[in-house]
Amino acid sequence: MYSIGIDRGGSYSRISVFDSSFNEIKTHNFISESLEHFVKETLKYYESIGAQKIPTVISCKGAMTRKEIRDYLYDNLSSKINLKKVISDAEGAHRAAFDESNGFLIIVGTGSVLIYKKDGNYLIEGGKNPPDGDPGSGKWMGLKYLKEKKIEYENLNDQKIARYALEIINNAKNNNDELCLKILEEAFMELNKLIKQATEKFENLKEIKIALIGGATKEKYFIDELDKYTKEHIKNIKIEFFLPEMTTQKASAIYAIKLTKENK
Repeated sequence: MYSIGIDRGGSYSRISVFDSSFNEIKTHNFISESLEHFVKETLKYYESIGAQKIPTVISCKGAMTRKEIRDYLYDNLSSKINLKKVISDAEGAHRAAFDESNGFLIIVGTGSVLIYKKDGNYLIEGGKNPPDGDPGSGKWMGLKYLKEKKIEYENLNDQKIARYALEIINNAKNNNDELCLKILEEAFMELNKLIKQATEKFENLKEIKIALIGGATKEKYFIDELDKYTKEHIKNIKIEFFLPEMTTQKASAIYAIKLTKENK
């Protein structure tokens, strides 16, 4: 049985088709714009490959905390494709890292959020998307940089602002740029706040694995420096960062098949 997993993140949307062994056989990527654009692009792609009956799970940014996003996607897609469920992109990424087990996952993309499981429920820290961006996120770092450099940003969308995070990371790494080093340290402090908020929900937590995804985490320097900062500032818990091998699309496709079997 074929399955489809969709990851609608803050910057890009990815539709992946998998065979019965969950090998990716087709993929379609496009820039994340409005929900209306996402629906149109999705339906256009499904029609082009005849995928309307293939079980699908969508992992969508904001879907955990904003019911209107889930409702919009169900209302506009469920009668046209075999949509099994809409979950948040954070839950989809967590499933990619830990299946349905416990564990922490931090997304550092256009936005930032920490998602974890407790008593069988998915919980989040951060991810509220204030005007200046989630603290520690790509948008948040990018805005700080643009304001300090007095670069016009009013006409830039969130994704273009967030891309400046890579410039910050590279300038810190290659040029030892004082401003960029300061912004990174502040970002690490904010991400550590999320970790502390989550770990406080557990008693006697001695160690934890934290999965990392998002644009900033593709840079080894960012992960190494985050790890160093965290070890210096959270000393009562052994923390190990890692990058998940599975994509959010694949985890979403696996979930689509699971839901299909459960509904039979």
